[in-house]
Amino acid sequence: MLLHSLSTFALLTLLSLPLSAIASVAYCNNQDYESGALGESPYQSYNAAPFQPVQLNYALPTADCPSNSQVSGYFMISPLGTGLHMTGGGYIMNPNGTMVYFSSGFGSVVILRGVFTYQGEDHLGIWVSDGSIPTPSGHGSGWNILLDRSYNTVATITTSGLSVGADLHELHITSNNTAIITAYPTDETDLSAYGGSTTGYVLNPVAQEIDIATGEAIFTWKALDHVSPSECYAPFGTTSTGYGTATDPWDYFHMNSIQKNDDGTYLISSRQYGHTPFDARLLTGDQPTGEILWRMGGKNSNFTLNEGANFTWQHHARFRGSGQLSLFDNGATEWEQDIPYSQGLLLDYDESAMTVSLSSARAPYDRTNTVSQGSVELLSDGTSVVGWGAMPYFSGHDTDGNIIWSAQFAVASSGIASYRVFLNDWTGRPSTPPSHQVTSPFSGNITVYAWWNGATEVASWELLGSRLLTPLKATSLSNASKTDFETTLVYSGSGYAYYQVAALNANGQVLKYSNFTALDGTTFGPADNQTVTAAPLS
Repeated sequence: MLLHSLSTFALLTLLSLPLSAIASVAYCNNQDYESGALGESPYQSYNAAPFQPVQLNYALPTADCPSNSQVSGYFMISPLGTGLHMTGGGYIMNPNGTMVYFSSGFGSVVILRGVFTYQGEDHLGIWVSDGSIPTPSGHGSGWNILLDRSYNTVATITTSGLSVGADLHELHITSNNTAIITAYPTDETDLSAYGGSTTGYVLNPVAQEIDIATGEAIFTWKALDHVSPSECYAPFGTTSTGYGTATDPWDYFHMNSIQKNDDGTYLISSRQYGHTPFDARLLTGDQPTGEILWRMGGKNSNFTLNEGANFTWQHHARFRGSGQLSLFDNGATEWEQDIPYSQGLLLDYDESAMTVSLSSARAPYDRTNTVSQGSVELLSDGTSVVGWGAMPYFSGHDTDGNIIWSAQFAVASSGIASYRVFLNDWTGRPSTPPSHQVTSPFSGNITVYAWWNGATEVASWELLGSRLLTPLKATSLSNASKTDFETTLVYSGSGYAYYQVAALNANGQVLKYSNFTALDGTTFGPADNQTVTAAPLS
């Protein structure tokens, strides 16, 4: 479930508006933030850049907060909720809480999916709604986009042969350059055994593997063809699960993650059932069977789950090498609570003995339940990052699962959530030029604000000026180190009519020049003799 009880908090949003701060690093154990005194989701603002990103608070800070220097990479989060000041995109953020990128301009509902390898190169994945708002049961219809490191669209991925587009729950790119996606069509079925009509309706989740190059479906698996509604734990006929009608179908399966494995099988997670890996090995004529190999959890589990290894209402199931599986154990829904608090689990499973044992568990710092969403990402060094779904937190954990730090992007009671949270390495150098705004607040002084949405390599900015429009001839006026999304450059002088900024890397090489801008806002292209000196992205 995605937009959990957002309507419940609509009145609170009006009474407790978020407060802004001129862009700054994250707070460290700020009690006013946690109590809601700063609003439901405090946000940053800038002098000129047209963004208002969420302000992070390290509720459980590290010793060097807010630097959080032990974290390498970038946080990828996609807050959704009515209390947000800026919507319509996901964030790439530095560990210190400053923004790197906001994925705006794609649609009204956008989810940042993290970094994927496609055709041997890193790409950023995003999901875009087709215009419909994700339903209370937490599914949507739209498409996925892969962006290269210059933020150019290289692929658009959606369903093939279905009545709906790609769902928001999953995008998984395989080593064969195919995409694994979910979809949520509505289908008719007999629901009389569950209190519904003989001509009832269910959400019939679909797993599809798509050839990214052609858009054709390589494999399609529909839940209702393989799994009976009798195995469902979710009650029939509620606001959260649906009433079995054409306009409000029963969400009986709720597929929320898929992974294709090296042996050709798939791992499917059903929130309402338990895990369902099924056979998709290629048979005669290259046709997968869709046969279920085994179930882990649920009413017909093939495994014995040992103490501490049980899970319910889970999300984000992933095989982690031979004999290990990670998942986010919600352990609760809107209508029941099975465990004291949600957890990120790493499980050991034995397909010979058909047993599952707990390897390690990751607990939230405040010991609360997450009734929907959530993610567990295992990093290469054995540490992990857990996104707490409907609770607006994410946290870092050591190799044993012990919590190291915890950050929040909204107040716990706000209804603001991020479906998943990732920590990824990423190098971004936008194809669009840097942005800047020129002001002259005092006679004889020029102030320029510079930013470049998505750029990760900028270490400093150079301010340049030209006295003439023709020819544009740039003269260096000042430099400033980059410490935040927006950087302020000042020139105390006169005689220049046109101003420009250059983004410089750590070696002082030019990554890209902006256009020239006059004080009246008129813009002109860079000078003809200006060339980029930084090496191209490799």
